[in-house]
Amino acid sequence: MKNIDRIRLWAIDNPVKTIVIIAACIRILVTILYQHIAIYPDSEDYITLANRLLNFDLSGYEGERSPGYPLLLSLAHNSFVITSIFQSIIGIITLVLTYKTLLMTGIRKESSLIITLLAACYLPILFFEFAILSETLTLFVIIIIFNLFFKIILKKRSKVNDYALLGLSSGYLVLIKPFYIFIPVLIVIFLLCSNLLIQRKFAAYISILILPAFIFLGWSYINKVNTGYFTSTTFYGFNLAQNCVSFAEHTSDKYAEIGHIYARYRDINTAIDKDIAMSIWEAYPELKEETGLSFPDLSKKLYDYSLTTISMNPIGYVKQVGISWLDFWKTSLYYEYDHIKVSSTAPMIKYVSLAERLIFQVIKILFVILIPYNISCYFRRKDLTPQFTISVVVLTASLLQALITYGTNSRFSFPFELLILISVVLNIKQYRMYLKEKS
Repeated sequence: MKNIDRIRLWAIDNPVKTIVIIAACIRILVTILYQHIAIYPDSEDYITLANRLLNFDLSGYEGERSPGYPLLLSLAHNSFVITSIFQSIIGIITLVLTYKTLLMTGIRKESSLIITLLAACYLPILFFEFAILSETLTLFVIIIIFNLFFKIILKKRSKVNDYALLGLSSGYLVLIKPFYIFIPVLIVIFLLCSNLLIQRKFAAYISILILPAFIFLGWSYINKVNTGYFTSTTFYGFNLAQNCVSFAEHTSDKYAEIGHIYARYRDINTAIDKDIAMSIWEAYPELKEETGLSFPDLSKKLYDYSLTTISMNPIGYVKQVGISWLDFWKTSLYYEYDHIKVSSTAPMIKYVSLAERLIFQVIKILFVILIPYNISCYFRRKDLTPQFTISVVVLTASLLQALITYGTNSRFSFPFELLILISVVLNIKQYRMYLKEKS
């Protein structure tokens, strides 16, 4: 037997070990070539909150971020190196869970292993592990949630522990990003549709819905104490204002000055061919000086401005929502090209990541095309498939994020990318079975 065949058989017989070894080797290679941990504007907010958590002091905190990801930073004592190591370990565990999820959904052992190993080589996932951003942790928790959920619906399990773990995971997901509060709600609806809540309805509701709701409302209350506003994040006004970027100046007399300043920064960015999505953030220092308001108060004023401006420009808002929705389906790559330590490998990394993103873009397009089919299959057959649940959750996320903000929308889809891959693989398997039966 050839050595290559022996390796292949060993890999199939030891899939988890294979995934861990390959994933670890790839991460070590990237560490050697990159030798950098990227800090982005969002990172500063996480670091600030992590410091507060380490000091057990939330007094006066202005509520920009929720504490899910900063808890990981504080566990690493705000060390970027230790955080990156944690994220690399989390990334490897995510791949193992992805493999187990593929198996659970009916994909053959060898195929599941190959798909997982290909995912292990996907550079956009890897580079998020070398950035102080929440995406790696969010991806991990979402995979945990769906792994637990598929255990319940596919294996027809109705154990209290399953629901409790599902509730804990959903609660922590909301702590990372309150935006995801819709996921436990959809999960309960799915379970109701599958009649799996009948035996343990009370325990299921308590564990899946109550904890995420308590976390969402509890953090909003902490922000109320500190800022005077009952909200999960004081970014809400700025986020909604981003959707007004194309018609910022077309507002009421009450908000004319805000609209004028906002539009000026948008026009400057347009003139230099720069992305206009972040114009409101560039206008922030001037808006703060002009209004004399604190960040939470200015966010509330921008929220009111946005509601008024949107009501006066409904067609413009719908167009902007459409742009945000389309941007959701793009792929993300967060790394700093100029900071690649072994500079001779930078072009190779650039082109490999570009090729991978193009391939995954095709997968995302296929997924979008298949969403109506997956949803219609449920209503025709009343079969709660993984493809249906993934389609509904991701479609809901795409619509909600488009309604509330514009800018870096593809980051909202990143935590769902492994689920999107699983869904498309299952659709391909379904199609192949159809062709086999037809022949």
